[in-house]
Amino acid sequence: MATLPPNELLSLWKLEQMPIEMSIGHVLQNLVKLHSDLDAHHSALYHLRADVDRLIADAGIGAIDKGKKKPIRSS
Repeated sequence: MATLPPNELLSLWKLEQMPIEMSIGHVLQNLVKLHSDLDAHHSALYHLRADVDRLIADAGIGAIDKGKKKPIRSS
């Protein structure tokens, strides 16, 4: 059973064309899908970071600053 996208789900609910129980079921299905996608992205990011670190080590490049660079403030 496929779930409705959030914008369509909200539209049907506002028009009272979908009972609350069905709406909650669709919201739950969307939440589970989003959580699974987020887990997959976290895993991919972890592996990408490991690959980059390995490439840096193999290339003999020195340590690279980690994290965001602070924006330069103009006076």
